[in-house]
Amino acid sequence: MLTRFHKILIAALAVQLVLVVFVMTRSDDSVALKEHPILPGFDAAKVTRLQVFSGQDAKPIDLVKRDAGWVLASAFDYPVDQVKVTDVLSPLAKLAAAAPIATQASRHKQLHVADADFERKLVITRDGKDVTLYIGGAAGARRTAVRIGGDDQVFGVTGMSAATVGTEPRQWVDASYVKIAPADIARVVVQRDATTVELARPAAPPPPAAGSGAGSGSAPPPPAPAAEHWNAAVRGAPIALAAGESLDDAAIDRLVGQVAAIELSSPADPKRDAAKPTATITIERKVGGAATPAPTVLDVIADGTSYWVHDRSLSRAALVDKARLDDVVGVDRDKLVKKPPPPAPPPGAGSGSAARPGPGQGPGAGPGLMPSEAPGPGQPPG
Repeated sequence: MLTRFHKILIAALAVQLVLVVFVMTRSDDSVALKEHPILPGFDAAKVTRLQVFSGQDAKPIDLVKRDAGWVLASAFDYPVDQVKVTDVLSPLAKLAAAAPIATQASRHKQLHVADADFERKLVITRDGKDVTLYIGGAAGARRTAVRIGGDDQVFGVTGMSAATVGTEPRQWVDASYVKIAPADIARVVVQRDATTVELARPAAPPPPAAGSGAGSGSAPPPPAPAAEHWNAAVRGAPIALAAGESLDDAAIDRLVGQVAAIELSSPADPKRDAAKPTATITIERKVGGAATPAPTVLDVIADGTSYWVHDRSLSRAALVDKARLDDVVGVDRDKLVKKPPPPAPPPGAGSGSAARPGPGQGPGAGPGLMPSEAPGPGQPPG
């Protein structure tokens, strides 16, 4: 016979069974919510093309793999820095998340992963197929919202952000267009219209002949070499220096440093007509070893706020901010010569009564004597 007490015990048992089922079900959910790859099986080595969009109407950055390297197909096939491609593709294989943070299309725009509203859109070509990945804004602590094209699910991931994916060509290439150690430069020639300016290091003196020292004792050590300076010529003739003038070696060092390290602001068309350049810059290196390095010849053309620069030995050209090369392109005598300081005024050359002699105070007049008190002819002084 079931008493009231028995019924209470049965109800308590039923509650316990429900709790057990709830806990077991929750444990299964935890296993199901384990993080999984967003792009399963992704292999960066199989990617042959990467397009980067920064907006729906923006021109994309188009990177294409050619042989073992990458080029910017959207910027005159300029060579791409392989490391920068690896920095973007490698993290894609590690993108993982558990449950999506959003599944409704209305949330895509809020998280900036919508088809027409995104921070970055990557179109990745691998094995001949394209996959689109939208990268959005922050989605919690150190997480970024991402969505695969054609899927409504949005995930919060680590290891990827829009800021790490460049949207300018210069962000994908080695920005150093010309890179030469200034100490290795022996001569720079700037040809501009009918004007030629030449900057050259003087030839090193020959070593002293063996046994040329005087006396029977050991020869004293050779003196330390003098500080290196520059020679300068304009239109083929050495600069004639006026009295007090000297070559400004510091200014010349700055000019040589500018041509030794030229950084691009953007890749440029290497096939541009350079028959009439604004200037031609020739850089010769010091002779080292058995071979003489070939000179670097740069054609430079003014182009708005930039210079188009092309190294004749390369199949690529660059746009360079004018401020980086203006001094070199416009070099002339005045930029190479130090003027003497203006002469100091002579002592007492200022105005005022103290600088002018008073009456009877001309040269040879005695102190304190008026003209009427001066001794006459034949009279002794005083």
